[in-house]
Amino acid sequence: MITMSINSIDILGISVTTSPKEEIISFIRTSTKKILYIVTPNPEQLVYAQKDNHFAQILNDADIALPDGIGLVLAMRILGLSSVLCPMSYVLRRIPGVEFMEDLVAMAAEKGYPVALIGGRGGVAGEALGRLQGRYPSLHGWTIDPGDVDQGSLDNLGDVVDKIRETKTRIVFVGLGAPKQEFFIHRLMSYVLHPTSPMVFMAVGGSFDTIAGRVRRAPLLVRGLGLEWLWRLVREPWRWRRQLALLKFLWLVVCRKLA
Repeated sequence: MITMSINSIDILGISVTTSPKEEIISFIRTSTKKILYIVTPNPEQLVYAQKDNHFAQILNDADIALPDGIGLVLAMRILGLSSVLCPMSYVLRRIPGVEFMEDLVAMAAEKGYPVALIGGRGGVAGEALGRLQGRYPSLHGWTIDPGDVDQGSLDNLGDVVDKIRETKTRIVFVGLGAPKQEFFIHRLMSYVLHPTSPMVFMAVGGSFDTIAGRVRRAPLLVRGLGLEWLWRLVREPWRWRRQLALLKFLWLVVCRKLA
């Protein structure tokens, strides 16, 4: 069987996947790798990666880096990459991590793959799994609500690995927020180097809250206009400092373009 490949480009030293979502899903379905690692970088993460080489390397170790943020799509256009690397019939679009997570959940339910949801607070992972099982009755899975987690480690990491093996879990979603979730997945994968079946590890940020209904997504029109970040800012004004990273990110991209 021939395994298809996916395309990527470099943005500020970080490899970002440019292939359409449908091609990425097909790549996952046909991949012969034992472990696939998926991250969802946004402008804030790429800015952070400029000052943390370890985090930058962990992002670049990913097999798939979804452009989860309109800022990354704008960066591709500023750098003139969309017309070079993508056919005219395809317009680069952001791929929200929460939507991609649901695509993988649908695949897991179809194939009978057990899933794990690790992260969140106050039982949100369990709520999210319950919602997903309501949509996909054949879905099997389990959750862990670890609370506060040190970068890349859990006191019960060995128990997590045992649970993965005992349940034959095939897809692990980690929602601890960046960069904790990426450090955690990187360490967890080192404990599960030789799984008996192919596995997928995906960093999903706050997706559990969205799926559980605790955080409301922007209306479709707002998302289509690329203004979901503004919607979040209006609803959660205390996030304004984080949005400054978008301005810094675009400034760094423009500087790279002019260099």
